[in-house]
Amino acid sequence: MSGQWKQLVELILPARRGIRAPLRVQRELEREQYRSELLVTVVQLAIVGTLAALHAGAPPDFSPDAPIMAAPLGLTLFAVLALLRLYFALTGQLTRWLLACTVVGEMAVLLFTIWACHLQYEQPPQFSLKSTEFTFVFILIALRALRFEPAWVILSGLTAFGGWLAILRYAITHAPANPVTHDYVTSLRSIQIYYGGEFEKLLAVLMVTAVLALALYRARELLAKAVSGEQAVADLSLFFDDSVARRITQSEGEIMAGQGELREAAILFLDMRGFTEAAAALSPDEVIGLLGEYQGLLVPIIKAHGGSIDKFLGDGILTSFGAVARRPDYAAAALRCVDAIMDAVDGWREQRRRAGKCAPDVGAALACGEVVFGIIGERSRLEYTVIGDAVNLAAKLEKHNKVERTRALTTLAAYELAKAQGYGMVKTVLSARTVAGQTVDLVVAAPLAATEMQERLAGHVRQT
Repeated sequence: MSGQWKQLVELILPARRGIRAPLRVQRELEREQYRSELLVTVVQLAIVGTLAALHAGAPPDFSPDAPIMAAPLGLTLFAVLALLRLYFALTGQLTRWLLACTVVGEMAVLLFTIWACHLQYEQPPQFSLKSTEFTFVFILIALRALRFEPAWVILSGLTAFGGWLAILRYAITHAPANPVTHDYVTSLRSIQIYYGGEFEKLLAVLMVTAVLALALYRARELLAKAVSGEQAVADLSLFFDDSVARRITQSEGEIMAGQGELREAAILFLDMRGFTEAAAALSPDEVIGLLGEYQGLLVPIIKAHGGSIDKFLGDGILTSFGAVARRPDYAAAALRCVDAIMDAVDGWREQRRRAGKCAPDVGAALACGEVVFGIIGERSRLEYTVIGDAVNLAAKLEKHNKVERTRALTTLAAYELAKAQGYGMVKTVLSARTVAGQTVDLVVAAPLAATEMQERLAGHVRQT
């Protein structure tokens, strides 16, 4: 029997694994709590403003000589309390004990307003128990749920429970003779107190508090998992392309090796020219700094044109267009990306020259065709990648730039496809070139600059 009860409790209350959330996840949860507290305060102020407008527009229904005006006083006190909490929240001074004081205080102000109704309308104390403002007790308790912390709902609910008991006791002890009735109908037609009705109010407060606290207990677990999931996506995006990270985290099935999709895509291979010579002449920190500049320059351009980075290969970058997610203009987007990269690299090299630093060039090659985009590896180490002839051809074309003395090459087929997809730049065609034993019609996507051509020719003469 005890085992069945244990299963029931675990079904209702998610089991805590005893694993402390990482500090960054805790910080994100704290930021969510901060935003939630601002939301609670804004909603409360909106309610106060609405009630104040309704009260100001309604004709007075009590004597101007009444000892107290409960509604205006209560709304004013509540607004002041909410504004103080908002100030403390915005200035980072809203500690947990101060928040607890405001939670108790806001409920106390509401209950004081309800209690003062009999003074405003100059009626016996039990008149306050008939106030329709009792419904706002549930609104205040529910608003505390926006923080996703059961403790504040429980504190608000218990304050309401205790406060209403105090009002009930005051009404009984300070009322004229015979304040209580056991007849339900009589209680509705008079101000006499019906214990059954008051018991139901108190029970309703406790039940609403308990249900909301239980819901928040469960929801907080889900919130922590959701925040952890968002952090995981952010972390994965540091190691994978954004689109690949989304595929991993949003996959509806188990991720395993062997999953693949056939796509028409463009493959762009980028490589830093002269990196080996530069690395030999630089310190380790300078080498990493050079790579950081190079990758920091190219990656945003690739992403801006819809490219997905497959992997970094030292000073090389393998990028795909249309492989991770289908797109109708993959070839045109890839060629536009090449143009943008070459323009950016020219400016980058000029800045480095002026600073007296080495200024290596960047070579590029583009090929289009059917590729397989999928998962390879072993269960403990998986990787998303692109596989196909277009990938191999792009790598070979990048090396072939040295033969043709160009900065960027593509195939004539890829160039024609890009033009059909809206690419408008005119390029030079190189017919019947031999690339790794294959005869291919090529297109110069980016020729060498005049100064670069002179430097290469001078180097060729010196070697001769």
